[in-house]
Amino acid sequence: MVFVRDTGQKNHRAKSTIILLHGFGMHSSHWLPFVIPLSYRFRFLIPDLRGFGQSHLTDHNQTCVLTNYADDLADIVEHYELNSFKLAGISMGALVALKFLEKYDTKKVSHYLHIDQGPKCMNDKSWRWGLFGNDNSKRLRHTSSIAEKLSPYIDDHTSYDQLPLNLRIELWHDLGDFFSSAMSKPALKRFAKTVCSQEKLISKIMPVKNWPSYIRCVIAYLEQDYDMRAVLEKIEIPISLIVGMKSDMYPCGGQLRIADYSSNCEIIPFENSGHTPLIDQPIRFLKELKHFSNK
Repeated sequence: MVFVRDTGQKNHRAKSTIILLHGFGMHSSHWLPFVIPLSYRFRFLIPDLRGFGQSHLTDHNQTCVLTNYADDLADIVEHYELNSFKLAGISMGALVALKFLEKYDTKKVSHYLHIDQGPKCMNDKSWRWGLFGNDNSKRLRHTSSIAEKLSPYIDDHTSYDQLPLNLRIELWHDLGDFFSSAMSKPALKRFAKTVCSQEKLISKIMPVKNWPSYIRCVIAYLEQDYDMRAVLEKIEIPISLIVGMKSDMYPCGGQLRIADYSSNCEIIPFENSGHTPLIDQPIRFLKELKHFSNK
């Protein structure tokens, strides 16, 4: 079962309904500081994606996690009987939104807000702005090695506390580097690595009972090489594009090229933000979310 927060005005009293999709390592409550000030006027549906938040114990049941999440989103739209809604996603949540728009009828989506996510995850001869930019191959080779070491334990349904200590340390070290890349300020980068180095602390923030869910997301990125450029070319609905101009996760040069593939794209540069504008420029982000909700 996928948990969904239903916040704000309901039915005819809401000016519009907005679905918000979180990124890897996040959950629905991270949206609340921005949703609560707007809840007097709008309705927000905010799911916890499989493996995260209050959906942590809900397993993936498809090889492609994005397709799994997109199908869950379609179920949410059907369950709440939505005829029209706005859609927003950050990072992995933005990829989920694009997968949903690729697979399902977009007529119900009136506007899409895309937050700090490149259109292609892997670098190749035609693309050099993938995940981690110039460090794409090196970083992902290391992550792939960890996933390969952990895969047998997933197959054997090994509980987290039965994993070898050295693999647990290696996993959190890699995730510490990942979350550090999401931050733009040196102090926050150090803080992310420090938190991930404290196993008891980070396992409270990211529950570990269903630890394989994190690895399945990682493996999907490595194996699927998500490329959404063709999807963007087919989307006719308006797109608002928030770009963290200091993003280490997805270089701004690649994000800005989304406008090359979309015929109706508004670029909103966040000059002082990295991958997480919600943290780096929260007041500006609230203003832009309000503007988007009012469209």
